[in-house]
Amino acid sequence: MKYRLMLIKIGIKKGLASKYALIFWLFSSLISLTVQYFLWQAVLTGKPNGEFKQTISYLVLMQLLTVLFPKTSYDVNDKVRSGDIALDLLKPVAFATQLLWESIGYSVVKFAVIGTVDLLVCLWILNFQIAVGTILMVLVTTTLAYLLYFELELLLGTFSFYTYSIWGISTFKEAILLVLAGNIFPANFYPAVIKKVASFLPFQYSFGAVGMLAQKPSWSLFIQVVLIQLTYIALFNVLFKFLFKRSVVSTVIQGG
Repeated sequence: MKYRLMLIKIGIKKGLASKYALIFWLFSSLISLTVQYFLWQAVLTGKPNGEFKQTISYLVLMQLLTVLFPKTSYDVNDKVRSGDIALDLLKPVAFATQLLWESIGYSVVKFAVIGTVDLLVCLWILNFQIAVGTILMVLVTTTLAYLLYFELELLLGTFSFYTYSIWGISTFKEAILLVLAGNIFPANFYPAVIKKVASFLPFQYSFGAVGMLAQKPSWSLFIQVVLIQLTYIALFNVLFKFLFKRSVVSTVIQGG
């Protein structure tokens, strides 16, 4: 437990060290919320006010998740390019475990600075009327979504051992998320074909599925989402360990 707390503290220190970036993200978040509010107010003109509130609260939640979720692939890429990964591999803690707990510490800082604002805006839009059961469902699925996204980022990070730069791969990932994750547009606005495809892929279960559960909570949907999230987490974990083991063996640190 001590090493986990130590790694979380390291993540917190990293977050506090980039305080100007946090302030920039906060203002960007507020601008984004303002634009989305007036945009969807125009799009949903003539619709019931409840639908507008649900849509905005969904988008605020998606923005919150986007801010909190780690960009682990870039961390792996930086460590491979600098050679610092050689030191990380010598530590008594697994490499993925180091990254996970440091990411959690960084996310704590981002939530304190940015996430709190997004959360208060979401609750204000909903008039602070949200059931305890819904809160529990969202908390559980958000935690699993965080782990799922972390595992996905780890998988992308393994490409760093071969390309030494994953900018193009990450850009491709962002494009896929734009279409299939539901973190930009509510999933219920998607065409039936895209919704069907997205329901079988992991991307929606890192973002859109959490938002849908917050909009229309039900225990059957909750169980379905949790089971799929756990399945993908386990699958990605096994796949990462396999790829990471092969990648580390064939790695040559630049300059050494």
